[in-house]
Amino acid sequence: MSTPDAPGPSAVTGSRPIEPGGPAGSNGSFADSPVAATAGSGAMTGSGESPSTDSLAAAAAAFSSAFERWANRKAGEAGLSAQRLRLLNIVHCHGPQKMADLADALTVTPRNVTALVDGLEAEGLIHRLPHSTDRRVTLVELACTPALVESQFRAFQESVGGLFVDLGNDDRQTLLRLLTTLHDRIHSGDGGAPDATAARNA
Repeated sequence: MSTPDAPGPSAVTGSRPIEPGGPAGSNGSFADSPVAATAGSGAMTGSGESPSTDSLAAAAAAFSSAFERWANRKAGEAGLSAQRLRLLNIVHCHGPQKMADLADALTVTPRNVTALVDGLEAEGLIHRLPHSTDRRVTLVELACTPALVESQFRAFQESVGGLFVDLGNDDRQTLLRLLTTLHDRIHSGDGGAPDATAARNA
């Protein structure tokens, strides 16, 4: 079983919401800034004009933030937080994991992954063990049955998938294509940003 690539990275995947660069609101999130609110409302005016990139960034940030909160509620219904479910699923699918590798996979700090592991270990779902050749490394492996992880993660996936059930095939294909394109652009390292030198010479 693999971790799904669903809208809003952290939503299903537990990663933090995408916050495009721009003015920050009270909590430092682009999605909550006045600019985002204005751009987000303008992105759906139905005026027929092409939305600005600011509007698209604001709408994406607002959706990602809302989707993460909603997905976490759905994860709670399955019995755990989205981050805990993701951690369990990673260890279930890929075997014992280094703490540092879990932090990278979940895009959280080492301190945060320690807290997640502490909580799951206290509930008897995982446990720590020393690395066979490197005493400096601690591994994390399942202490519960794989079937338990699979059932909880499957319930979570089905619950989150309900958001898209009313989308027609064309909309699903378009959404998947756009999300995949944006995901790949973000992970390519440039985010599609224009070349600074080219901009100066324009």
